[in-house]
Amino acid sequence: MMRIMIVLSATVFAVDGIDTAAAMPPENLISEAVDASPMVAVARTDLERAQATARRLRVGDYEVQLSGAGGRRTVDSPISGDTEFTEWNAGLSRTIRLPGKRSIDKDLASLEIEKATAAFSRVRQQALLEFVSLWTDWRRASEAAATALRLADDAQMLADRETEAVALGASRQIYVDQLRAEAGLLLLEANQRGVEAENAKADLAATFPDLVLPEKATAFQWDDAQLASLMETDAREFASVREARFAFEQTKTKARRARLNRLPDPTLGVQFSNEFAGNETSLMATVSIPIGGRARGGAAAEAQSMAATAAVKLRAMEIDAARRLDQAKRAAKAAAMNLETAEQAVVRARDAMARLQEGYSIGAVNLSDLISTRRTLTRTEQALVDYRIAAESAFLKLAVLNEVFANQTPGSAG
Repeated sequence: MMRIMIVLSATVFAVDGIDTAAAMPPENLISEAVDASPMVAVARTDLERAQATARRLRVGDYEVQLSGAGGRRTVDSPISGDTEFTEWNAGLSRTIRLPGKRSIDKDLASLEIEKATAAFSRVRQQALLEFVSLWTDWRRASEAAATALRLADDAQMLADRETEAVALGASRQIYVDQLRAEAGLLLLEANQRGVEAENAKADLAATFPDLVLPEKATAFQWDDAQLASLMETDAREFASVREARFAFEQTKTKARRARLNRLPDPTLGVQFSNEFAGNETSLMATVSIPIGGRARGGAAAEAQSMAATAAVKLRAMEIDAARRLDQAKRAAKAAAMNLETAEQAVVRARDAMARLQEGYSIGAVNLSDLISTRRTLTRTEQALVDYRIAAESAFLKLAVLNEVFANQTPGSAG
C-alpha cells in the first residue's frame, strides 16, 4: 500500500513546476468560500432558527397573564330609585411548569441546537463534495485538453517533417494525410475539452461565488504520510449520522415530555375586585387545572411512534454511512492501483515511441508502424488523464468524508 501511496503522491499530488497563481486555492480560502455559498448559508439560517427555538423551549409557553374588566352597575331600589356604581376587577395569573418538565425542556433546547449543528455539518460536507466534483470536472477537462493539444502538436510536427520527405521522394503523401488527419482530430478534441473546462469553471464560480479561482486547475498537494493516514484512519461519525442520532434523542425526549403532559400544568393567580364604587372589595387567589383527555393521550402515543421511527432511520443512516465509507476507501485504493498501472503503460508506450522514432530516423522503421504506435501512445496518455483525475477525486472525497479537508467547526461558521 505504501508503494501505491508513493506513486500516487508523485504522479498526482506533487506536481512539479506549478505556478503559484495557478495552484489550487488554500484550504482556508476554500473553507471560507464554501461557508459563503448559498447552500451553506441556508443551513446557517436554520442553525440561527434552532437557537431561537432553543430559547423559546427553555422559557416555555409560561407567560404572566394580566386580565381586567370594568363597567357600570345599576341598582333599582324602590326607596332610593336607580343607583349606578362604577366597578372593576383585575387579575394576574401564570401557568406553573410541573417538576420534571423544566429539565426536559432544557434537554429539548440543547438537542434542537445539536441537531441543527449536525445538519449544518452535513450540508457543509455536501457542499465540499460538490466543490470536489466541480473542481475535478474542471481538472479533468483541462488536463484532457492540454494532453490532446500536445499530441496534436506532435502529430503536426511529424506531418511537417514527412512533407519534406515526400518532396525529396523519400515518403508517401498518404502518410502525411494520415498524420494531419490525426492532428486535426486531436485538435478538435482539445477544443471540445477546452469548452468543457470553461463550462466546469463557470459552474464552480457560480456555485461558490466567493471563491477566487486560479487561471487553471491544478492538483491538490498531499505528502505520503497524509495519504497513508487517510487510507488507514476510520472516519469520524458522519454528520448525517450525528443528525439522525440527535433527531432520535429529540423524539425520545419529546415522547417523555408528551407523557408528562398527560398531567396538565396548573394556573395560579390572584384577583382583586372593586364593587359598588368601593363599598365592597375583594382579594382572591385562583387556581385552574385543565382536565386531560384523550387528545393528550393520543399525543403521547404519537410521540412514542415518532421515536420508534427515528430509531429505524438512525440505524438505516448508520448502515448507509458505513457503506459510503467502505465504497470511498475501495474507490481510493482502486484508483491508486489503476493510476499506477496507467503510469506504467504510458512509460512503456513512450519508450516504444522513442525507439521507433530513433529507428525511423535511420530508415529502420516504416512510418505505418510509427503511426500505429503513436495511436497507442495517444490512447494511453488520454487514459492516464482519466485515471489521474479519478485518483484525485477519490482521495479528496475520502478526505471530505473523514472531515480532514477544508474542515471548519460549525460553531465558527458565522
